[in-house]
Amino acid sequence: MKHDLRYGGALIGFEELWALAKSIWKSYRTGNWQAGEQARLMEQEAAAQLGVKYGVLTTSGSCAGLLALSALELPRGSEVIIPAVTFPTIFNIILQCGLVPVVVDCEVGTYNIDLASLKKAISKKTKAIIAVHAVGNPADMPAIMKIAKKHNLYVIEDNCDGWGSTIGGKAVGSFGDISITSFHAAHIVSMGVGGGVFTDSPKLARKVRMYRDWGRQADTNKPNKYKKLPADYNPRFIYEKIGYNFQILELQAAMGRVQLKRARKIKEARKRNAEYLMRGLQKYTSLLLPVSPAKSDVCWFSLPLTYTGDRGELVAYLEKHGIETRSMFAGNITRHPCYTKDMYRKMSLTQADYILEHSFWLTVHPRLKKRDLDYIVKVFKNYFNA
Repeated sequence: MKHDLRYGGALIGFEELWALAKSIWKSYRTGNWQAGEQARLMEQEAAAQLGVKYGVLTTSGSCAGLLALSALELPRGSEVIIPAVTFPTIFNIILQCGLVPVVVDCEVGTYNIDLASLKKAISKKTKAIIAVHAVGNPADMPAIMKIAKKHNLYVIEDNCDGWGSTIGGKAVGSFGDISITSFHAAHIVSMGVGGGVFTDSPKLARKVRMYRDWGRQADTNKPNKYKKLPADYNPRFIYEKIGYNFQILELQAAMGRVQLKRARKIKEARKRNAEYLMRGLQKYTSLLLPVSPAKSDVCWFSLPLTYTGDRGELVAYLEKHGIETRSMFAGNITRHPCYTKDMYRKMSLTQADYILEHSFWLTVHPRLKKRDLDYIVKVFKNYFNA
């Protein structure tokens, strides 16, 4: 039997298809395909799941990151701390906003920001921290928020992988000043493609919407107040920011609302699969299993592993037997050829280098059956026995 155990892909059923069909039919009749009622409802429902006041939908997790950082409106040249184990587009937003990335080390096992490295990295120019929840495993947000409060720093949570994870019963994505997530097909809750920005701050939410919607003024019902423009000028076309066009289609939100209702079951399945694999793999001492913060309840995007031996050989064996793998994002982001030394400041990245060379992840997708999980464990057994 040929196996094809992929890590990602949206879990779609009849309800999502029906929601899409209804939205498409309505858009066909009205001619309006842009975000409308379904998008407003999804923003409210997603924010409620996180336990925050405001949500803003956008085209991707990467765009969500750019909007969130833009909304902070930090002075050019300010420093933003980010872990070395990150996705490149989240690193890129710092450069795109005219800011300086300060790259800190990550822990082998959690794959998240190393607190000692974080503390050493803070300077007079530091204005914000981006805390990445790698593969859904929460960063230590209580500790990070304590450090941020002491130094009066903003915190952005990169929650692209971690929808549904909690620490002490509080949702990951609700600790920082602002958070982002991805609603891509590979992630926990899917709109096909898409993302979201979440915050308790009405000021930040307002700015996110302005930057998302071409930079136009947020209060489109208010009359023109700018003397350089005609008095009768439509406020919908008055631009106060250098913005973007990062809007979604209404049909994406229609699908996403159904996915939000499935979020708890999706989390339970992912958690069950991850725990089953960890039990099956724990006897192999050369495999380091993931470590999570105290009181955390993880919605695993995937299962991160570190192999103390030759990762390339192990990964090739897994792929040969139909088990898809991925490296841990960029590993050490500063090692990649597009980033030159004058773009960033960095701390010692010893652990990130080890992650770059030795870490990878496996699927824990809800579609997996017990026979699939047993097969994965068996392939590892065959490899180590050989």
